[in-house]
Amino acid sequence: MNENPLFKNHSFLFLISAQTISNLGDWLHLVALFALVAFKWHADPIAMAGITLCMVLPSILFGSPAGWLADRFNRKMLMSFSDFARCGCVLGIAFSVSLWQVYIFLFFLGFFSAVFTPAESGLLRQVVGENQIQAAIGTSEMINNSAKIIGPVAGGALISLTGIKGAFYLDAISFFLSALLLFGIKAPTLQSPVKSDLEHREKVALTEGFRFLSGFPVLKMGLIVFCTMILALQISDSQAMILIRDIKNATVHFASWCIAASGFGMLTASVLFTKIKLGEKLITLKISPAILGLGCIMVSTGTGWPIGIIEAVYPCVFFLMGFSFTMAAIPFDVLVQKKTPETHTGRVFGTINSLSTLAVLVGILLGGSLSEWFGVSLAFLISGGTTCLLAAVSAIAMKKAERKEIHVAEGIKTTS
Repeated sequence: MNENPLFKNHSFLFLISAQTISNLGDWLHLVALFALVAFKWHADPIAMAGITLCMVLPSILFGSPAGWLADRFNRKMLMSFSDFARCGCVLGIAFSVSLWQVYIFLFFLGFFSAVFTPAESGLLRQVVGENQIQAAIGTSEMINNSAKIIGPVAGGALISLTGIKGAFYLDAISFFLSALLLFGIKAPTLQSPVKSDLEHREKVALTEGFRFLSGFPVLKMGLIVFCTMILALQISDSQAMILIRDIKNATVHFASWCIAASGFGMLTASVLFTKIKLGEKLITLKISPAILGLGCIMVSTGTGWPIGIIEAVYPCVFFLMGFSFTMAAIPFDVLVQKKTPETHTGRVFGTINSLSTLAVLVGILLGGSLSEWFGVSLAFLISGGTTCLLAAVSAIAMKKAERKEIHVAEGIKTTS
């Protein structure tokens, strides 16, 4: 029997408790933000696009430098400082009286989130043993996906009770509590990184996360597949309401069920892949793009079906689309954690955070552009067809990458 089960690891419990409070606060903040800008201030589409840009741009710009910070300084203190700073940013938004003030606070909020994310991934590796990393990541994903389902509903209810400002205050409190909980974590001292010629040059160090991933063909291919899936999922997520709105006799209630079904799919995959033993071949990344792509094709070609069939089939398809994404995300995350030294996790996950956030932004912009040019159904069809093609190409490329890694490993054994 394991002497240190995951849920007897007090540091891990403090970490996921902080994550739970912070994730729920994030959704409360988003609901309150859109209520303030869209409903109270009646912002136009360009102003709303500015909101999205301010939220994602810091992660794209500062993901790699933030990862370098996470490998050089105390990760727990970086996370706590980021949470206190985010608490202040949220309060700043609550007292803002114009859109440009909201943009400034959102940008800084995104910056401190970019600092927080790689530090969290690195700290998780420090407090959890390698034999428990899969269960730890699966648990983290379950919390994240549960927050996606519970958060918006709870946010709407709280805004109706406390008002928009009250919701921002509660979000600020959630960041403050998260920061306090992080002080309960007792993490082993991070080993000093091995010095190399590359690490003496700061510019190279900032890009070392990508260089490290490129050194493992399977991880490099996995990153490409993962980011492409994020892009495809954002195209569908950003346009799903419009697609369903155009279906005859479809209701907003039905649309919300479809989006919730996607969240339930992600949650189900989180539970399942916490328990399944994963190898190092990322087999799920060969299958999941095909499932996501076929889902996009099905919903794009089924808009003319009778409403009764649509109401039965669409939630199931959205469930599978959400499931397929987490089916790729968890195995990829677990393998990266296992292959990355503790001293490099910040830079590696900072790079992944930058590239995945860039994929989110491109997906949102591409989804809107494709829908504008060709119509939303054809946008889904293009996204689905491209993702299915990715599945075929990635299956071949991943096989070659696996062979290459085996040859490299065998070469190292021979020389040693």
